[in-house]
Amino acid sequence: MGAYFGYLALAGVQIPLCYKKDKLGNLKFNSRLYVLLCCLELILLAGLRGYTVGADTAVYLDAIDYYGSLPFIDRLFASLVFPFDFEVGYFFLTKLCTFLFIGKSGFLFIVAILTYVPVFAAIYKHSSVPYISIVSYFAFGMFSYSLGVFRQMIAISILLCGWKYIVERRFFKYLLVVLLAMLFHSTAVIALCLYVLYGIKWRRVILLLIPCELVLLFCGRYVVALAVKLLPQYAHYIGGKFDQQGGSYLMLLLLNVVLFIAVIMSKRGRFKDDVVVCALILAVLLQAVGYSMALFGRVVPYFSIYLLFAIPDIVYGMGKNWRKPAGVVAVAVLLFLAYRLISSNQYITPYYLFFQNIPIK
Repeated sequence: MGAYFGYLALAGVQIPLCYKKDKLGNLKFNSRLYVLLCCLELILLAGLRGYTVGADTAVYLDAIDYYGSLPFIDRLFASLVFPFDFEVGYFFLTKLCTFLFIGKSGFLFIVAILTYVPVFAAIYKHSSVPYISIVSYFAFGMFSYSLGVFRQMIAISILLCGWKYIVERRFFKYLLVVLLAMLFHSTAVIALCLYVLYGIKWRRVILLLIPCELVLLFCGRYVVALAVKLLPQYAHYIGGKFDQQGGSYLMLLLLNVVLFIAVIMSKRGRFKDDVVVCALILAVLLQAVGYSMALFGRVVPYFSIYLLFAIPDIVYGMGKNWRKPAGVVAVAVLLFLAYRLISSNQYITPYYLFFQNIPIK
């Protein structure tokens, strides 16, 4: 666990090092340099890890072993076999890596690049306080997912690249982004809801949020049944060992609180992006459904990832006199949430390097 918080500490220490003087002699924060350094360091952290760190890492690396064992000429054209259940884009990536003789650690680096580069590019473009965005990535479980849920986290990162097409109302370009993401995880189709809601404008539907949330808490099972009909490849989860209900309501509470503050600040002109508000509305609704089937909660990060931008915007919107204390409080709370999540996550703790035989704490 020390490796993860060591990274967060390093990201914090680097902040003063990324200030430079402008032509007038004033100190200016070089956010591009800062985000680039933090991205490269996170890629190293993920790429150098042991082969069992992450919920599904072993399965994905088993696929590298299997297709890498095939005759060289057959690797690109081999069929998908059990127990691997990959979408076409991720499957092609796996076979291409084996075709190019890329081993397990090399593959982890490639996955890390595909996952983190779009996220940090979005942080550079849209975050008011990059460090708070980085800590939020850990605090709300996105980083934990990224170490093991490769296909979906790559899909989420690809979808962030379509942000500007939502704002500019370029549907076909956004649709292409969604289709590309679906090549890695079919559930990415749900991102079309964000385009639709942004077009409706959230102010017209926000008053319906709490009633809808309550209905979904009690009737979410019907939504799960509908989702399975639309995506029948997930039907086998119904009634299986992953068909668990209930869970902690902390995430739902946090999403509601952040959304409430964002709405208030938006009405006062202190919150800059309606895309973030729309994403949080969808995250709240999906989180409510997730209590009817825990695995359904995995689609929540398609929208909860916008917490990375909501919380910094809230801190920045507090005004000059309140930004620093609000930022300190936000970072402290986020670090506590990150510790709470990581320390109890047996899939990523303890962290160890790929060349170590025994995991280190």
